[in-house]
Amino acid sequence: MVAVLLFAIILTSIYSTWRLIIQSTRSAIRSTTDTQRSRMAMRTLEDALASATLFAGNPRLYFFQADTSGSYAAISFAADLSDSFPGSGSFGGEKVRRVSFYVPPGGSDLVLEQSSILANFEVGGAPNSMLLAKEVSLFQLEFWDPQQRDFATEWLSTNQLPSVVRVTLGFGRGPRPNEPAQMVTRVVRLPTVAVPREAQGVIGVP
Repeated sequence: MVAVLLFAIILTSIYSTWRLIIQSTRSAIRSTTDTQRSRMAMRTLEDALASATLFAGNPRLYFFQADTSGSYAAISFAADLSDSFPGSGSFGGEKVRRVSFYVPPGGSDLVLEQSSILANFEVGGAPNSMLLAKEVSLFQLEFWDPQQRDFATEWLSTNQLPSVVRVTLGFGRGPRPNEPAQMVTRVVRLPTVAVPREAQGVIGVP
């Protein structure tokens, strides 16, 4: 009886240790995955902003629009994207595309949406959507104001590109209310010189 009791105690101890190891391993894998996803999401935002483009002759096609009025920011602009940018394979070599980053109403997932720059006029159809990150608790945009020499939370000049954008992404929920468990901030410099009208060629729509 004593031997059986001791054996049961040892088995219970081994099982508890094994269960703790499994839980720790799962937690570590989940944390690593979340960190990698947050880095990829921020890198995608950085690459898109650094590739932003504006043709002076077509402000209605190449407008830069940012909405910071809601719980999450949203941004949409035209960009000259590389072949390695996520989703490029779906556009048949068309590098200049409109990209949008937003969190859908009532959700917490950061979405990347892409479409042909001429989609509204020639192609039509639904844009290409891609989930960038889950459990996003903060998406904040700030724009450098040269007059105030500081970052502002609004950008109203849709026919101009801001010189610098500060992007902040928060993930998960921290111990304090409205505090993300993880937060990443990047400052991105944009190519602020618009392509002049005479250099645009016949791309535009009159």
